Amino acid sequence: MSRILRAAYWLAGGAYAASRAVGSRRLLLASKPAVVPLLLDAPLAAPFPEREVGLVGLAGGWAGDVVLLRENSLPQGAAAFAVNQAAYQWLLWRRGARFRPGPVALRAVPFAAAAWLGRRHLGLVLLYGGMVTATAALAADPRLRGRGLAGLAVGGDLFLLSDSLILVRMLLPSRDSGLARGLDVAVAGTYVTAQRLIVDGLFRR
Repeated sequence: MSRILRAAYWLAGGAYAASRAVGSRRLLLASKPAVVPLLLDAPLAAPFPEREVGLVGLAGGWAGDVVLLRENSLPQGAAAFAVNQAAYQWLLWRRGARFRPGPVALRAVPFAAAAWLGRRHLGLVLLYGGMVTATAALAADPRLRGRGLAGLAVGGDLFLLSDSLILVRMLLPSRDSGLARGLDVAVAGTYVTAQRLIVDGLFRR
């Protein structure tokens, strides 16, 4: 069953990315809300309290995906995704991840750039961007890599990249240009891959 769900996950994620490439809202509405629920088998198989925290976190991610289907809903979507990030941070901490100067410093650079680019939405960028940056920094703790969890660092960085690309996308003057669509596809692809890598790392059996 897990192989079937994994294949379904990548199929839904691919459809989500394709919807952004071709500009199909119908395909977007059918595919994007299906992505996160296909990750639920991983936390469901975990013990208490990881199971409950993982489910709450994915519920936040799913709610964020649904909310962001509406126009002008970025603050509400970010609030939902903050639940997702908080759950990931708790699970990472429980696995022994801690903030280390090197990983924090490296990820502070894109965070500072995002704060400058998004200074018109500075409060949102600082609050939610800080959450994503913290998750990425925790996931990059070298001690996790030493336990075969290197995918967590890649997933955390891809999540940070995905949200940074959303900010760049917002700054484009044209909403229908080839560059805008390319950024939309990149946002979808990095996001789908990030969620898969983080969930796999946190709930690997």
